[in-house]
Amino acid sequence: MTTDWQRRRFLRLGSGTLAGAGLALGANPLVTLAQASDGLLADGDDYRALVCVYLEGGCDGFSLLVPTGTAEHAAYARSRGTLALDRGRLLMLSQQGAASVGGSSGSEQAVGLHPSARDLEPLFDEGRLAMIANVGNLVQPTTREQYEAQSVALPAQLFSHADQAIQWQQLQGRNRGTEGWGARAATELSREHAQRSHLTSISMAGSNYWQSSKGQRPYAMKDTGVIGYNGLDASSGWQKPRHEAFRRVLEHERHNLFADAYADLQKRALQITGELGEVLEQESGRVPTPPPENPLAARLGMVARMVAARGSLGMHRQIFYVRMDGFDVHDNQNKEMPELFAALGEALAYFQSALDGLGESANVTTFTASDFGRSLNSNGDGTDHGWGNHLMAMGGAVSGGRVIGQMPVLDVDGPDSVQNGRILPTLAAPQYAATLLRWIGLDDEQLRDVLPTLANFSEHDLGFMT
Repeated sequence: MTTDWQRRRFLRLGSGTLAGAGLALGANPLVTLAQASDGLLADGDDYRALVCVYLEGGCDGFSLLVPTGTAEHAAYARSRGTLALDRGRLLMLSQQGAASVGGSSGSEQAVGLHPSARDLEPLFDEGRLAMIANVGNLVQPTTREQYEAQSVALPAQLFSHADQAIQWQQLQGRNRGTEGWGARAATELSREHAQRSHLTSISMAGSNYWQSSKGQRPYAMKDTGVIGYNGLDASSGWQKPRHEAFRRVLEHERHNLFADAYADLQKRALQITGELGEVLEQESGRVPTPPPENPLAARLGMVARMVAARGSLGMHRQIFYVRMDGFDVHDNQNKEMPELFAALGEALAYFQSALDGLGESANVTTFTASDFGRSLNSNGDGTDHGWGNHLMAMGGAVSGGRVIGQMPVLDVDGPDSVQNGRILPTLAAPQYAATLLRWIGLDDEQLRDVLPTLANFSEHDLGFMT
């Protein structure tokens, strides 16, 4: 019989290797075990995937997309001071057709891209990139007067990184909840499609609130592939005996339900890690090498390899989470922001090109999200935490080449500024999320369950997906 000391040692080893294999137990080991045991392959060739590129720290979307009309740019320049970009430096965007939300046609919203984001310009011109104007975390429609009077429900701790990052990724109401809207969506997708449920939700940045719930965690990977078992490489001379010994431990007869379930999960994790590693190796030649010294591109390159392998893995619906850090630019913004936008544009353009080469452009939609936008006024060398923000959706199924929604007046004393140069959102994050989730296959009832505050808004489809 296994002693208490041996059992504790076994469980400590198991915890580390499970995390390394991307199969953290979460709060409900039996739920995770059931998901990991599902090895059924799906039939058919219907496939769609959402890729969330989370811009950690609060991306300054008002520097990425800038109004170029004479009066609009003048207001922007007054508010931003030394952070403002001259009109002559901006990449002028020619919009295709009318914006579908906000009551303003695309031709009335003259805009330009930050010059460092030039890799995004061809995607916009080709109609495969849409800019979604002034999106933010809202519980219900909110006017400036209502905000100032505190007469409507507002997100708690509005300008706090920790709170808003969690709330943005969960969208469960005024306060933080227990489930991410990505996790809820993955549950619905796994129910409807006969596929490997543990590969429905994949993170290239470890655990996150978007893909997590009480009984669910994403399958964690890194830009080089699967996260292996430390010190248990069967192909390594000195590690091979340890690998064999570990396998013998897993086959040992136990008389404890939890330990037995844990051992089964370990065996499944070993199998998953080995199988997925082999599949990715077979698909490696189909995806071009990412641009050097661009961590976001490297992570998106591995997402592309997973998309390439979706047929071998029998996947129909997947969601991916990729994070890019560095956007909390309280200082040195004029140096850091161009570098960030250049890396972001390069990575997104590379990823879309890789999907084109795989023939998966219409099947994969990439979208950006962030804690919040930035304040309009400079704090001297940077910006502070804001609220509304400009976001992007990219892919062959995106109705792009236009600005969706209404560009706000970028004036610290203007009608859209509510506090210290913070812009009140005109589109709600749940509306943005619902548009994406409807495309991947959720119906109205599922959307109401995944996004409980969506019912507070009259428009549930922003029109940027075909």
